[in-house]
Formats: sequence, C-alpha cells, structure tokens
Amino acid sequence: MDANRADLSTSEQVWTHERAASPRSIPQILEALALVSRYQRDEEIYPREGTVECWYRVISGAARRFALRADGRRQTVDLLLPGDFFGFGVHATHAFTAEAIAADTAIERYPVSRLECLAACDPRAARELSGIISDGMSRLHSLVRILGRTTAEQKVGSFLLYMQERVGSGVTDRLALPVSRYDIADYLALSVETVSRSLTGLKDRGVICASRSTRNSHHRS
Repeated sequence: MDANRADLSTSEQVWTHERAASPRSIPQILEALALVSRYQRDEEIYPREGTVECWYRVISGAARRFALRADGRRQTVDLLLPGDFFGFGVHATHAFTAEAIAADTAIERYPVSRLECLAACDPRAARELSGIISDGMSRLHSLVRILGRTTAEQKVGSFLLYMQERVGSGVTDRLALPVSRYDIADYLALSVETVSRSLTGLKDRGVICASRSTRNSHHRS
C-alpha cells in the first residue's frame, strides 16, 4: 500500500443522511392559515365584484352564491355545505355574491397571497389546491344537469337525489334537507309555489313521503 495514502477506517462514519421531515398535509397547512368568521342567515360573506382576497370553506351551517335577476329575485348558482371550498373568483374579482343561509354559519378564510406562495414552492400542494377548485366546478356541473331536466317535478326530484349524495347520513331512504324551499326555488330557478307543488306531486305518486318532524325532511323510496 502506498505509504503516502491516508488510511481510511471503515468504522468511522464519513457521511450521515438525515431523513427529511414529513411535509404537512394540505388540510394541516390550511388549518394553520385559517381565520374563522361566523354569519347569521342572509348575512353577506363577500359581495359580487369584490376583490378576491381569500378562499373560503364552510365549517358548519350552509351558504349560497348567487346573482340578482332584473326582477330582483335571486338565482343561486351554488349551495355550499360543510367542507365545501368557494370564493376562487375570476380575474381577481368575485362573479357572485356569497351569503349565509343558516343561522350561525361558520366560515374559514385562507389568504390568497399565502396560498399562492404555497403553490409556487410546493408542486404537490399546487396539485391539491387545483383539485379543490375542480371540486367547486363539479358542483356547477351538477346544477347544469339538474336544470337540464324537462319538468319542474323532474328538476325537484333530481335535486333531492343530488342532495342525498351530498348530505345523506348513510340511511338511503331518509334525507334531511339543510335548506328551505325558498332556497331550493332559487337554486332551480322556480317559484316556491312550483317547488311545493312538485314535492306534493312526488309525494302523491309515492316517490317521497314528507316527514312531519321538520318541513325540510323528506323520505325517498
């Protein structure tokens, strides 16, 4: 062996690899960013054409996004239930007004500037945030499919099936609606009288039976 070559002891640790800390999940990150506000029924969360400064998520209660028609009636484009994200905006402004439709509705807000920084430095986070936006778009697609039904009764029936998928408690023959008939009417672009007649028609034909425990509960066969 070359005497000038330094001896290398195999018992010595020459390099140590430290395992990187597990990245926090998106829910954990959002929870750290969240600011919580509470709203009463019909209280505005943000206005149409307002600047998009935050994303929002319903924690409890319910909310809606809507536009006002020329006759002053609401056209609801999104019914927001616990877990739903909303408020992404278009061209940095909100296309619709958002307001609570249930008493003591809790909403979390996440500053857009923080989310943009997160997406820019973490590709995995960017993908998950993109998925959140896609979920919001899928709700709009559901509305289009429901409105594509021919009759008012078909629209109301499709709405009940849609809500069963979203808020069903696991008991497939029972549905407690978290919104009023007025909210249903605004969502389906029908009058509340038409919604009531459609529910009565579905009940008379044995498709549903209305629960007496609450006016917003329905049973479906």
